[in-house]
Amino acid sequence: MWHNDPVFESLWIDIATARTEFYPYPAANPEVEASSIRQDLYRRDFTINAMAIRLTTSENGALPLLDYFGGLGDLRSRQIRVLHPNSFIEDPTRIYRAVRFAVRLGFQIEPQTEAYIEYALLSGVYERSLAENAKAPALQTRLKAELKYILQAPYWKEALQLLGTLGALRCIHTTLKLDQSLWWKVRLVDRWLRRFDPNQTLEHWQMRLEVLIAHLAPEERGKVANNLQLPSDSIQRLQQLAQDQAVVLESLKALKLNSEIVQLLRPYKLPTLVLLALQSPRAVRRKLWQYFSNLADVQAPLNGSDLKQLGYQPGPQYRQILDVLLAATLDRVIHDRTEAIAFLAKNYPNSTECS
Repeated sequence: MWHNDPVFESLWIDIATARTEFYPYPAANPEVEASSIRQDLYRRDFTINAMAIRLTTSENGALPLLDYFGGLGDLRSRQIRVLHPNSFIEDPTRIYRAVRFAVRLGFQIEPQTEAYIEYALLSGVYERSLAENAKAPALQTRLKAELKYILQAPYWKEALQLLGTLGALRCIHTTLKLDQSLWWKVRLVDRWLRRFDPNQTLEHWQMRLEVLIAHLAPEERGKVANNLQLPSDSIQRLQQLAQDQAVVLESLKALKLNSEIVQLLRPYKLPTLVLLALQSPRAVRRKLWQYFSNLADVQAPLNGSDLKQLGYQPGPQYRQILDVLLAATLDRVIHDRTEAIAFLAKNYPNSTECS
């Protein structure tokens, strides 16, 4: 590490020994040991990652490229090629990296590599690994990291489509497929998030992942969220989603007044209501859209300070009065401060009745 060096300025160089690795079981973390540069390059994901430059000069003064596996040719032909047939068996996150590189760089996944992906996915090895081992990092923490890379990238739609075409969503759950319904939902959630979370107070990539998980059977959602080590609020939201859906769906059908809709939906946070909207019929979805667009931010024309200035004694009924004022505002019974004061005079004629 150099700091303000006259030649190197500020420079930090990582130096590591050449290593080889082996996987104790599929989807495990690899175990590594010192080895040759060729073996080190052989453990890379793809041929285009498996090249190195020799720092010592050769006889003619050139800096020779170490390319044992045809990486330069694949780079020129814009191909993603895996180094060996068991690569995806050892580490399923390589499937997601292959997709990420292909879409981001405009490359194609080489046909034999695609066949290895298909074999790994259909072999059932990932399901067995999860069932037989306490930890399978390539299907847990490392898979979550790859999903984050993809779902927060500007090219996430193209990458998700390619994952769907390859059948690779089964790494998340064996039954998960990018069918027409799920593809519609992941695109629709983008519209909701752009409209109601423009400042990105939520993790939009995580919401897209929750939409994928919510497409599973209710009893599987919490298991998958736990497996991917999502935050506790996300896990709870997915576990509770079916129950929340039953309550909200049934209630919204019957409610007519705006105040009733707000009273029902106010306890729920934005992520839950967005997920519910995607699971609901169009009529219910429109009411949820209306809630966020026109109702959620409505305030009563008066607040606690106004009540005090009007002579009402502070007390527990302040909350009740303000709730009544808000309901009257939502239902268009009152529209401004003047009408609110007149409403109070009629319904709460003096402070003694409110104390």
